[in-house]
This record gives sequence, structure tokens and C-alpha cells, in this order.
Amino acid sequence: MGDVFSVKDRQNTFDDIVSVAKECDKIISLVQIGSGAVGYHDEKSDLDFVVALDSGDSMPEVMDFMHQRISDKYDVLWFKQDESRHIQVYVLKNLLEIDIGYGGYLNAAALKPNFKVIYDKSGTVEAKMTGSREFIDDRIFGDKLKKDIESVRDTFWFHLMHAAVAVNRGNFLRAIGELEFVRNQYIDLLGDCYRLESRYNHDMDNLPEEVKDKIRSTYVVSENPQDMWKNIYNLTHLLYKELEDYEVPVSQELLLGYYNSFK
Repeated sequence: MGDVFSVKDRQNTFDDIVSVAKECDKIISLVQIGSGAVGYHDEKSDLDFVVALDSGDSMPEVMDFMHQRISDKYDVLWFKQDESRHIQVYVLKNLLEIDIGYGGYLNAAALKPNFKVIYDKSGTVEAKMTGSREFIDDRIFGDKLKKDIESVRDTFWFHLMHAAVAVNRGNFLRAIGELEFVRNQYIDLLGDCYRLESRYNHDMDNLPEEVKDKIRSTYVVSENPQDMWKNIYNLTHLLYKELEDYEVPVSQELLLGYYNSFK
């Protein structure tokens, strides 16, 4: 087994990425994003960059350039390119992850709050990214909240009904699956409200402690029917509370009556 990357390895790779980017005339600016922009979470934090191009027309050429240069310099264990999102992900043999996003410098925008401009030939990128924050947050989290509310209010009660039936039948793994689905819906809503990334609970540790306690209370801890019923009731109350200002097809009273019919 090879050695896992060290802090020094990460810094050396960071310096190499900066050097490679500066070699390309079509790259106007290089921006570090994520935790590295403010000091890294810890010694195992990865590297995240945004490459700002002279124009969108240069994107295929520049993405190929970066891929070739990084592959020549490092033993790449895994690579994925999402052309629709203009993102490359590298995992080196030492398990250091490098994420690189691409976009035209004229449309520079900070999709995440933490960023640091490494260099900028235009002198405009930092101002563009700083000015974009409020708009981006509203677009990402505001629009996402609307979509999530519409989806959650039409489905969470349906999955809770299935969970109740599964518990009553002794199909506990089925019940766990239904409850996990609803729990993730609840976490999505919290992420939207607090403008945090909820996928895989990515930023949920930044929630207020009392909100994190609510999430912790939704985890299925055993296949004991009594514990699972407690979880069903808890998720029911939390979701209806979160959606109290919105119309839900099935009322909380009706859903609770459905649960009570099993007892």
C-alpha cells in the first residue's frame, strides 16, 4: 500500500496546480475554494479550485490541457470529467483529491462562501465573486427551498404511511428505508433554510446545536417496533412543524389517526 498524502504533499500539489495554470494563456485567473481558502479543515482536506477562462469557447482546450499536465505529473488513481457541469475530479495515488471547476472570467461567481483568488490577470475576478454572493445564495438556496418544499409536502406523509405499514408487518428493513428517505427530506429543508449544503450531510455540522439535536433524534437506532414507532412519530411532528406555513395534502391529524389504527 502506498503512502497517504501529507500536508507537505498537498502544498506541493497546490503549488504545481498554480504553476501549471499560469502556463496557459487562456486561463485568466485561478481561485481556491472550500476550506483551503480559509486554512483547511485539517490535514486530510482536499484541494478545490475554479479556473477562470478568457471565454467559454476555450473550455474544452483548457480542460484537456489541465488533465494532460496533471496526469503527466502525477499517478492519477481515478479521474472523472463532468462536461455538463464543467468539473474535473482527480484522486491521486496518495488519495489526495483535486476538484477543478471551469468557467469564463466575465461570469465569475462564488458558488460557495469561501474563496481565495490565487492570481488574476484581469483584476476583476475577486470583485465579481464577492458581488455575486447574495444573488447566488438566493438562487441556489431560495429556489432549491421552493422545489424541496413542493416535493417534500407531496411525498413525506406517503413514505411515513409505508413505514407504519412495514413496522406493523414486521418488515423492519423496509421501514428503515422509508424512514431514511423522509429523514433526508427533512435534512434537505434544514439545509435550504440555513443556506448549507445538505447532500451527504456535508455542511450540517454548521447548524445550531439545537437543530443538530433534532436531526440526531431522527436516526433509526434499532429494529425494536417501539423504537421505530417513536421514530415515525418524531419525524411526523418535525416535518409538519417545518411545513406549517404550507398546505400538505394529508393533515397531521389524519396521519396520526392512521398510525393509531394499527394499535
